Amino acid sequence: MNRNQTIAIVVIIIIVAGAGVFLLMPPPPPTGQTLVYETYGNPDYMDPHNNYESFGSMVHFNIYETLYAFEWGKIETDVNTPLLATGLTISSNGLTYTFTLRQGVTFHDGTPFNASCVQYNFERMLGTFDPSGPVWMVAEPILGGQAIEDAVFADEYNQTFHEELWDAWCAANDAGTGAVTVVDDYTVAIKLAYVFAPFLQAITYQVGAMISPTFVEANGGITVGSHNPILDEETCGTGPYMLDEWTLDERVVLTLNPNYWRTSASKALFPYSGAVEEVIIKINEDENSRILNLKAGTADIVTVNPTAAPLVYNNASPPAFALNDGTTQSLDPTTYKVWAQYPLFTIASIHFTMTPTLNETTIGDVVENPYALKNFRKCLSYLLDYDTVIEDINNNIGVRNKGPIPSGMFGYNETAYQYEYDLEMAKTYWEAAMATDGLDDILTNNTNRLIFYYNTGNEVRRKTQLLLKDGLTAMLALPGTTQPTGGLTIDVQGFEWSTYLGHARRQEMGCWMIGWIPDYADPDNYMVYVKSTGAYGWWARIGESADWDEEYVDGLIVDAARSTDEAERIEIYGEIQDLIIDHAAFIWCYQYATLTVTGASVFNAQYNCHPMNGYYFFHMYKSE
Repeated sequence: MNRNQTIAIVVIIIIVAGAGVFLLMPPPPPTGQTLVYETYGNPDYMDPHNNYESFGSMVHFNIYETLYAFEWGKIETDVNTPLLATGLTISSNGLTYTFTLRQGVTFHDGTPFNASCVQYNFERMLGTFDPSGPVWMVAEPILGGQAIEDAVFADEYNQTFHEELWDAWCAANDAGTGAVTVVDDYTVAIKLAYVFAPFLQAITYQVGAMISPTFVEANGGITVGSHNPILDEETCGTGPYMLDEWTLDERVVLTLNPNYWRTSASKALFPYSGAVEEVIIKINEDENSRILNLKAGTADIVTVNPTAAPLVYNNASPPAFALNDGTTQSLDPTTYKVWAQYPLFTIASIHFTMTPTLNETTIGDVVENPYALKNFRKCLSYLLDYDTVIEDINNNIGVRNKGPIPSGMFGYNETAYQYEYDLEMAKTYWEAAMATDGLDDILTNNTNRLIFYYNTGNEVRRKTQLLLKDGLTAMLALPGTTQPTGGLTIDVQGFEWSTYLGHARRQEMGCWMIGWIPDYADPDNYMVYVKSTGAYGWWARIGESADWDEEYVDGLIVDAARSTDEAERIEIYGEIQDLIIDHAAFIWCYQYATLTVTGASVFNAQYNCHPMNGYYFFHMYKSE
């Protein structure tokens, strides 16, 4: 072989080897992408300290950031990932949380993030404090916060008194003796009034989001006792996206933050982070239209309700999440992907107002309350066909649950009693209520009429209440069932959402269906409507029902929240769940599950299956 041949062979080898390296390299990252998400509804506010619904929280999740976060790329709910903080030390007595903060972070307006910003935001939370908002979960455990909450929730709200308390609270912070103190530029200490095990979880909810103090001050400052109208509509966070447009009932448009501090770190886990430079969230109330747009490729992600699941979901069981690429559950995997039936932490239940009397708005008189009778509530608990609720009404999008704490969360009581559809058992409790509790006379005073309520537009709730009516009708038809003296009319009635909530707050509906979306991933968040005091003491007024030891159960709830021993907490929550279930205080209908639907070209949207988070667009990209 001559020298020229040798050189030629070497050159060929180098070229082929180089081609192999090139073939093994991933394609260049996509950039400049627009992602279209079609859904329904509207955010209430763009202010994370006042907004308290899931649409707005999803938007805020992409604009604002909290001190800690859930681990990226997983669907577990441990709050173990520093975000705007880099570390945390909790004092030996559990009362002081000292956060070391991340340096080099700026808000969208260029304001540097530091300890003073954290102090300012906590002060703003307790200042603006909408009683219908999320601030209660910060105010109750934080040092001095309960007094401010009491002022906000007072029957006769006094803004001057609120402002006086708030001024004193802020002054203590500035003096270094208060709840939120600046230790140095990048260290902040937060003091609690009592040990509160889920505090870190609570401030990981969007209420704990950091807003630029410069932006707030330039636009009206902290408005004590009221909303800041500019902050209700405009944003300034540290997150990967900025709000470009919000047109009510039409769309929300987000644009990429070119100076986002986490870009390089994010690409280590999600190499195409930031590929989506524009997110258009379109409001489309027509579900069929949303699905058609997905199939046509004009929408990349769409909201599909369980009632429409058969249009996209093939009813296959969910594979292990890490192995699910979205194709195995899709009716048309070349066009769209589906991730279905991964349990979420949202609970659907039928609530009873259990006060001795009921001022039911559609009857118009204050009358004895049939739902105050434990035997009658137990009767109804056996009259709902739970399997039909999940399999037919929800098209297999949902799982059975046994009580207020969802499956998958620590504290879930696997051995708790579970009511089943059983007409004979229902009849047993009906007869007891008629024979010993005076149910017949109570029904007569209620004009021989029962009304099961739902919010209009929610077909799942309407159909579930109709199913409960069918169960009661079927039980009354059993041979030997004692009939009400004047007969019984069973109606199912709906109210528009805001009207519905108003009736619930005023205890004007005896039997009504609702869902509980958790604010923070801890059993304590499912106790707030069982406890007789606090922001949700009105939810069921369980403390006013007979045979319920309000003082004892409230004490258990407090003990569980203040314990740092997880085994002890699990034991206490197990007892609370047993008491609630035996009391038949609620009908536990089902636990929500995922139905995430995206175009076939969309990647990394499946982390929406996280029980606590909505879509996080920064990690997503579309194949070209």
